[in-house]
Amino acid sequence: MVFIDENELYQKQTYRNRTTILTANGIQNLSVPVIRPQGKNSLVHEIEISYAENWVKDHIKAIESAYRNSPYYQYYSDQLIGILKQGHAKLSELNWDLIQFFIQKIGLAVELQKSVESPNFSEHDYRKTLHPKVETGFKSYHYIQTFEERHGFHPNPSILDLLFNEGPNSISILQETKLPSLL
Repeated sequence: MVFIDENELYQKQTYRNRTTILTANGIQNLSVPVIRPQGKNSLVHEIEISYAENWVKDHIKAIESAYRNSPYYQYYSDQLIGILKQGHAKLSELNWDLIQFFIQKIGLAVELQKSVESPNFSEHDYRKTLHPKVETGFKSYHYIQTFEERHGFHPNPSILDLLFNEGPNSISILQETKLPSLL
């Protein structure tokens, strides 16, 4: 069982509202603009998505440009784009739908549960394991990436990079990946 803590304080500049994709021009960060209704004291489940700018259109265009020629884009893109176009009010709702999508498509045997009270994680608290500003030692097992001939292999882009490039083989890549000791 994996618990998603929606009652923790929202942390800026984390993967809660961003991801990294590989494009013809190299790495591109995609961020979902958010509104923190309680300012720095906002909890994860309170974070709203801002639609002041058309970020959905921009994200879809960037994903299509980066991955439309990847081997499995045509198999997964419609459902992924459908999730992005749903107009979720809360970031936690969008993230939940995206996590469920990737778990299902990759074939992971993981049961998720939203935690409405801050659980006692003790030694198994992985919330700070992956952070865009901190080197964690996590490096994905090598797989063929769309623009690898131009930019070399990038070991830690978004899971959508793995899914669009490896499809059903994504689970094998994850199984071959060596996890750092902090996991």
